[in-house]
Amino acid sequence: MSRTIQDTIYACQPYIEYYPLSSGSGYEPAISIANAIQAMVTEPPFTWGWNREEDSSLSTVAGTQDYTGTITDFGFLEKITLVDPTGVPFDVSDIYNNAALGVGDTSVARRARPNSACVLYLTYGTSLRLRFLAVPDKVYAATLTYQKLVAPMTTLTGATGTWTIPDQYLDIYNTLFLGEAFAVADDARSQIYRQRGVTALLGKSEGLTETQKNLFLEQFWARAGQQQRFALVSQQAQQSRGV
Repeated sequence: MSRTIQDTIYACQPYIEYYPLSSGSGYEPAISIANAIQAMVTEPPFTWGWNREEDSSLSTVAGTQDYTGTITDFGFLEKITLVDPTGVPFDVSDIYNNAALGVGDTSVARRARPNSACVLYLTYGTSLRLRFLAVPDKVYAATLTYQKLVAPMTTLTGATGTWTIPDQYLDIYNTLFLGEAFAVADDARSQIYRQRGVTALLGKSEGLTETQKNLFLEQFWARAGQQQRFALVSQQAQQSRGV
């Protein structure tokens, strides 16, 4: 990963007649555009091998439902694998990052191998608290598979201005960035390049259901339409003032 926001600006500016993208305070609007794109690509429902990590530091205790883990780069949970004392692995079938699970019955008769888990509390960059259901009936070694937390970019070059997304995916972030650059420059081609960028994103993602794709597209175009309406209102206001 070596491409910077400045590289992306260089690639986009010929298309927008060198409209300034980083002359505002804090290199705006380029910084906000880049961070919004990077967040969208690395947040649910998208999961990537280049952003995946595993942690095997947690083990369950019979009769204990909640567990705290210290994972400083935790973004969101993909899956949990439990290994029982005989060495047999089991996947926890239902994983929840936002929905909470209720308090389980800790009595010996109601304990069992957990089939659900949720992120009960999360302090980004510090720790998370997991809740299992059913309440574990024995010691299980747990492996958490998760997507890593991506730090916001704050400059145009260097370590804090470099895309976390690999160079092989520059067709995604450069195209989406160009779409937003067109919008800033009040160019109608913004929607064309937004669509091209989203098409590239969905084309390279794997494992998404049609429902997940449709929900993502619905939310994306709702946001894009709202931004376009704000730009239109701003333009009309300027015209009314004779700007």
